[in-house]
Amino acid sequence: MLLADMHYWNKQNFEGLSKLSEELDAHPNLTASLASYCRFREKGLRREALSALEDFLLAARSFDSAVARSAVVTILEANARTSGTHQFLTQPLVTRFLVPTLRSWMDDDPAASTPIRWLGILSRDDQLLGRALSMCPEDTPVRKMLIGAELSCAEYATHHLDETIFLGSVDGVVTALARARYLIANAPEPEALAHLTSEVHYFDAMVADWITYSKDPTGSFPEWCTKHGRKYGYPIKIYYKR
Repeated sequence: MLLADMHYWNKQNFEGLSKLSEELDAHPNLTASLASYCRFREKGLRREALSALEDFLLAARSFDSAVARSAVVTILEANARTSGTHQFLTQPLVTRFLVPTLRSWMDDDPAASTPIRWLGILSRDDQLLGRALSMCPEDTPVRKMLIGAELSCAEYATHHLDETIFLGSVDGVVTALARARYLIANAPEPEALAHLTSEVHYFDAMVADWITYSKDPTGSFPEWCTKHGRKYGYPIKIYYKR
């Protein structure tokens, strides 16, 4: 594949890498090798990029705790500002530097919210994210992640309703949607989460209709919805046969 073709279908990733390289250059003592990694990746030079990443990981072994923690925050904040750059937080960077530093930080300072927050985001750990939000209720990105996890539960359970199949526990989904509503209602600015509120209402209605249908399951669920004037969208599913 030509590099120009790679840039076409992966444009957001490459543009993000270029932006990250410029941003990380402002921290030469911490992330100069990571800036080089981004530049090499943006140019499609994988071998050179991985060599630069290894240089950073080797150098990071000599970081004292303060320098390591500062580097972690710099890296994760830069990544958070650059959406769509999926080649930045590589597995070696995460497992050999970011996660160990955050875990050590948590152990050394249990009252610090920063390592709890970032480790929760990296690992998508709802328990850690919940702890982080309790320590900093105005943290909107963390709140959105927690709401998103509850909505994902509802989406998973209902994505086969066009085949009259509900996956998992109805009570579990009802509880998840209640938690999502609580997280939205208790946000410092709940109006900023209006788009998530509409998603909660959508799944609330769908699950309520499924409960009603299940009491007298005549015909398929889509047929019942048509009869009662309900309109829901369902994801496309592709089944493969050997």
